[in-house]
Amino acid sequence: MKPAAVLLGLACVVLAPGALGKTVEARKAVVVKKTVAAKKTPVVKRTVAAKKATPAPSPSSPKLAQAKKVQPAPVSAPAKPDSANDERELIRMPSPARLALRAEMRDRMAALDAVLQRMRDGQVVEAGQIAQIRLGVALWGNHSRLPQAAQPEQYMPPQMLTLALDGYKAASEFATVALTGDQHTAIAMLPQLTGSCAQCHEAYRIR
Repeated sequence: MKPAAVLLGLACVVLAPGALGKTVEARKAVVVKKTVAAKKTPVVKRTVAAKKATPAPSPSSPKLAQAKKVQPAPVSAPAKPDSANDERELIRMPSPARLALRAEMRDRMAALDAVLQRMRDGQVVEAGQIAQIRLGVALWGNHSRLPQAAQPEQYMPPQMLTLALDGYKAASEFATVALTGDQHTAIAMLPQLTGSCAQCHEAYRIR
């Protein structure tokens, strides 16, 4: 055998394992890349398909317009006052006088609430001041400043006027005691502030 042939054969024996290893590794790399690509591709396609399957409704969509339309709950008709069974005496007066009287009663209720809150907090003198200014006898006759048709006193019977004046007097008496800081006596006099009001509303009505 020639020396050249021997050298060529030895070279093939030495180089063959390395070349074979590289070939196997290259094949493995190709297989791994294809496997990864195959796994990623369906996930992307499914995600895109899922997004396309549920598009967001546009503002002008009929379904969205129907969802926005909310039917209000049915409201029952207000109950009519059962004046036929109301045995209280009806005091007839024109609308301006009736409105003036109702406005005065609302203000007195607000003042009474303020008095009760001050008494609850132990502010007896402050409660007396409110009663004196907003509930006492000093307010009697304020309606005389209104037009003639808006003065309710001229339409009220004597008994009703007496109850009204008693309420003003009771408030002044309470104020006199509360301004001294006598909490015990002032608390005992609180029912007098509402006694005349309750009797008047139980006996009379203005509509």
